[in-house]
Amino acid sequence: MTAAARQRRQRGVALLVALLVVALACVLIATLVDRGELGFARTRNQLLEAQAQSYARGLEAYAARVLLQDWASNSGSSHDSNASAWAVPLPPTPVPQGLITATMHDRNGCFNLNNLVDGDGQPLAPWPDKFRRLLAALRLDPNLADAVLAWMNPQPGSEDPYYLNQTPPYREAKRPFAHVSELRLVRGVSGEAYAALAPHVCALPPGTKINVNTASVPVLMTLNGVTTRALALRVWRDGHADYPDLTALQSDVPGILAESRWYGVSSTYFLARGDITLDHVPFTFFSLIERRLGAGADGGIRVIARSRGSD
Repeated sequence: MTAAARQRRQRGVALLVALLVVALACVLIATLVDRGELGFARTRNQLLEAQAQSYARGLEAYAARVLLQDWASNSGSSHDSNASAWAVPLPPTPVPQGLITATMHDRNGCFNLNNLVDGDGQPLAPWPDKFRRLLAALRLDPNLADAVLAWMNPQPGSEDPYYLNQTPPYREAKRPFAHVSELRLVRGVSGEAYAALAPHVCALPPGTKINVNTASVPVLMTLNGVTTRALALRVWRDGHADYPDLTALQSDVPGILAESRWYGVSSTYFLARGDITLDHVPFTFFSLIERRLGAGADGGIRVIARSRGSD
């Protein structure tokens, strides 16, 4: 090999080494930039989340004040409906870097799953029969009520091997419901059944009454005197029912006063929802609020659950 050929070969090797060094440098720089952007995004999201949490607590305090003011303005009247002050949504309100909105819904208008059993987990009449009526009104299998009752039964020997044969296996809760989404774990509750049932049920502390002013048509059909959907629609009044007491319903539902232990026109539990958008990032927060009626230590506002995300 001549000297000129060796020199050309050495130049080619040097060029390849230089290109390799440049490529490695580009990869290193790109990695550093990517890590920097990732760290910046992480910090930005953490700051936005902290800001959203602060706004959510503010909305929660605002909801509590509205509930107390509504009670005070009615001079202690235990009459709640979708025309009450707490039902008026907070319109879109600009805040630094974004927008907030808020709504509040009555949870006494739904069927409380935790009313189905007593403290020992035994069926508590008349709620199981009313739950079957709700299922029938939604065109679901009324036998699902038996599976729900068994799910809550804490007695030894009541286990259903069906759950241990699932993939992955799991056991029945043997306690009251903490959230209605637990229904998806109950035997026979398919996705379609859950979608139909979830808007009309809730998981509240046991012993609640159903507010006929805010109940949906299927829930109203659990009343003994409401035998048809047409009658339930008449009681519902297109969602604008505003009965001051159960006596006002006697003309449409004879004998309703006999069910005053389980139905009423007042509400204790409310679900406040805050939708917060900051720098085009959406946040949704929920607060389950208990309004305890009365004076002194027996009255006031208590937040019993918080969650975030979609419905």
